[in-house]
Amino acid sequence: MMKHIGLFVAVVVGFSLVAAAPSWAQAGAQQKTPPAQDKDKAAAADQISGEWEGVVDLPDGATAFGMTLKLDKDKVTGDVAGPQGSTPITQGSWADGKLTIAFTYVDGAGIVMTGSLAEGQFTGSLDYGGGQMVVNWTAKKKPAK
Repeated sequence: MMKHIGLFVAVVVGFSLVAAAPSWAQAGAQQKTPPAQDKDKAAAADQISGEWEGVVDLPDGATAFGMTLKLDKDKVTGDVAGPQGSTPITQGSWADGKLTIAFTYVDGAGIVMTGSLAEGQFTGSLDYGGGQMVVNWTAKKKPAK
């Protein structure tokens, strides 16, 4: 009788292990994400890298400008271009859904732009010369080539 009970326990344990194996394998597969998928997720999360076309609402009328932005974690680099030429971004960040970039205008004045991204468009304010002039700006991302 003890032999039969031992065999019965062995069979039940064996079936339990076989039945549980797919769930263990599935749990392990869910925990390991292939590196290619990690890169795809990071690229999808990066909504700001690329070329942007925008307009600054200056007192004498709207002026077009462009930005090339590159996001690396929370740091933003790139350049800003307008009718007077192009200048590199000297400081840039992306945190809590807010873009902040700083650069020096061609006349030597400092410019700080801040903006929020909603529905594929940045909307924000531009501070020229430490408060000498504060105006609004908007920008939309150029379609990928």
